[in-house]
Amino acid sequence: MFNIGTGYRFLMIEGTSEGWGELVFTETVVDIDGPLLKLASGRIINSHSSLFVSANPVTMLASASSMQETAPEGIA
Repeated sequence: MFNIGTGYRFLMIEGTSEGWGELVFTETVVDIDGPLLKLASGRIINSHSSLFVSANPVTMLASASSMQETAPEGIA
């Protein structure tokens, strides 16, 4: 279900002093141990937890720097 090195958009439920809410963040999975996912930030998530809602792979688009065209010589 999960792949090491892939970025995911996670949706989880979190409890705050104001009640229950959603926590949405994007992280890369660096290790998997059963249902436990270790993320690049060091955070560990239990994908079998009742607070875990979803994780969708993030499609990486080409970076802006690789899409920039070089100007013809003489044009600044």
